[in-house]
Amino acid sequence: MKSLVTAFALLAFGAASAAYAPEPWNLRAREEFAGFKFGIFIHWGLYANYAQGEWYLQQAALDEAAYSRMMHGFYPSKFDAGEWCRVFADAGAKYVTITTRHHDGFSLWPTAADDGYNIANTPFKRDVIGELAAACREAGLQLNFYYSLMDWHRRDYPPGHCAARVSSVERRPDYPAYHRFMLAQLTELLDRYHPGNIWFDGEWEHVESDRATGQVRSTLDWNYDPIYDLIHSRHVLIANNHHRAIREKEDIQLFERDLPGENKTGFSGDQPPVGTRPVEQCDVIQPGVWGYRIGENRFRTPEDVCTMIVRAAAKNVNLLMNIGPDGSGQLPERAVKVLAEVGKWMRENGHAVYGTTAGPVQEPKRVSTRKGDRVYVFRLEDGKFPELER
Repeated sequence: MKSLVTAFALLAFGAASAAYAPEPWNLRAREEFAGFKFGIFIHWGLYANYAQGEWYLQQAALDEAAYSRMMHGFYPSKFDAGEWCRVFADAGAKYVTITTRHHDGFSLWPTAADDGYNIANTPFKRDVIGELAAACREAGLQLNFYYSLMDWHRRDYPPGHCAARVSSVERRPDYPAYHRFMLAQLTELLDRYHPGNIWFDGEWEHVESDRATGQVRSTLDWNYDPIYDLIHSRHVLIANNHHRAIREKEDIQLFERDLPGENKTGFSGDQPPVGTRPVEQCDVIQPGVWGYRIGENRFRTPEDVCTMIVRAAAKNVNLLMNIGPDGSGQLPERAVKVLAEVGKWMRENGHAVYGTTAGPVQEPKRVSTRKGDRVYVFRLEDGKFPELER
């Protein structure tokens, strides 16, 4: 009996040792990403023409077929990837993450994998993602891709509690077909443009809570292994904004509009920080919206943004600050002015932010970062730029 137990123990050990382990390239890429500390998020697509935010199709209860006809009027004549990247680099950002395809299903690159619902079939025709990739390389910025798992356009996507509220001509849910579509699109994005990471969003629409136990469960098996293995095979990192505990093949832990452990927005209640992966907080420069919304005049001040960068860095977290360009392809003028002031502060103080980890001082009005044996302490006051103690 003892030898049998030993044999089972060895088998169990072998199974455990065969579990996923990040490769050296992966660990290096994670470390590099963790050191960036500040990036720019871009929510932009067909919805910018409607100027009502990225959820307009769903929130306004529009008919999807009518909404999608805007593709034939999408012509962002002022789009200039080089100018975008100049603004972002001057602000002190180290990377850019753009919505290649948001929930409305419209793709910003000329994909051959869909039914024609992409930039190639607009009057504009230009490859937005290709131009941005070239501009990021020129500016020394890493380019990363947001990719929506949820789709309000395709008929084969199995709708969850959000997509089900979008009026569609006819749905024929077929997740294996939709899975093949995603793999084909992701292969295009990976092989044409070589991003630093793929940033997934939308899994949460297939999650429900058990009222009796309070536990959450998935209502759809996304079959992530082939997706994640494809991405890792190209030496690209994976992030997934599912608002739940990070999985072993995911490289970056995401917190939406929150720092780890705070959960002020309610998105991260059962997601403890693991401490072994880079962490990113995504947030918005306009507190009310991600995509462009005309009439939304609230903007964070430069002092606010710099304070957010410092508070995040003090917890060894990257801040991914979102901007929504308008339908012409221009960045909001007010956002450009805010970023210019952020850049001035970063040029003077960035050495205490980039490449740092969490420091020992974590107080409401004083926080710190660490780089090697050096600790940097910042004083924080409402309405003022963070002040580095000398």
